[in-house]
Amino acid sequence: MTETIDEHRELCAPFGARVGVNYLSAHDVVQCIRSCLEAGGEDAGALFARAGLADFEESAAQAPDLLALSDQFSLLWEALAAAAGDPLLGFRIFPPDPLSWLGALGHLMLAAPTLKNAADSLMRYLPLFSPIVRATIEPTGEHTRVGLHLIGSARPVPQQRYDFTWNLLLSTLRFVAGRPALRPALVEYAYPAPAASSQYEQRFGCPVHFGAPGNALAFANADLLAPIPTASPLAAAGLTRLLDEKLAVAERSSVAARVRALLPAMIDEGAALVRETVARRLAISERTLQRRLADEGTDFSTLLDEVRRAIAQQQLGSDKTSLKHLSYKLGFADPSAFHRACLRWFGKAPKELQLASRANAPTAATVPASSSRRSG
Repeated sequence: MTETIDEHRELCAPFGARVGVNYLSAHDVVQCIRSCLEAGGEDAGALFARAGLADFEESAAQAPDLLALSDQFSLLWEALAAAAGDPLLGFRIFPPDPLSWLGALGHLMLAAPTLKNAADSLMRYLPLFSPIVRATIEPTGEHTRVGLHLIGSARPVPQQRYDFTWNLLLSTLRFVAGRPALRPALVEYAYPAPAASSQYEQRFGCPVHFGAPGNALAFANADLLAPIPTASPLAAAGLTRLLDEKLAVAERSSVAARVRALLPAMIDEGAALVRETVARRLAISERTLQRRLADEGTDFSTLLDEVRRAIAQQQLGSDKTSLKHLSYKLGFADPSAFHRACLRWFGKAPKELQLASRANAPTAATVPASSSRRSG
């Protein structure tokens, strides 16, 4: 397998993109945006400064989860557009190097037989590179519809983010196809028509509908079935295996650890609500969350129980802890449920554990005399 992958890397070397499979960090995304702004004639450094975003990469890197990170990028686009005095900022900038953000996936797209195959691969493996983007691809008669949903939380996703993402997608497909004039048959935005809506049809070269149910590009099937000049079956087969392996690992790995990390801050909401909140924070459905945890040999109830037990063990060591307060803090419906849980976890009632902890705690009488003299 190593020799095969090396052969694929050699075949793909002229394509000019790095071979790698990693989530895009906040730094990666910001650098991509900066490059696009510079290519569009903007002084990116000055624009970021005017927008009050000089330390944006640092603040985005501290986002606790995917939804918070997505909100950070919504803030970024709103602030950049306001600082530039240009609500169409995301619409009018293009990436100078369309495949630089896709690594091995970019190589696979270039090695695909047709643009439809390349687009299918992009939709399938996009979560490896940008987990806050949800994309779909489906046939609709003579067209193929590419749908896009940028997840968000407390902050609405501004249209500038979709403008930029569509430009990035179009630039990528045009580069892969070797067809700079490739255009969609229809563009849909789930936003009201802006004042400069006519510019959208001029730029995209097709009808643009605003106020649609979702955000989508539709391409003529004939355009997507055109062959790709750099197609390579050998490279495509090997890179597909590589990305399938990475996707399987990404879907299985560390979900339980991420759930454990999220639970303490929200555990008092009750089991059903906590599960819903955790799934939303991880940007997946509750069913997907349960399936991925099952693949790791655990389930949500087990993880919730483990975290509750750890917190209870820690808190019961303090004689200042109210048992009633602690039971509700752990998300139990009533103190009797907490009582039963402690019997199951520790073989003792919570009051017994608290009394035992007090009895074992050091007192002034048990402090060595020499220590007392030194402290006096």
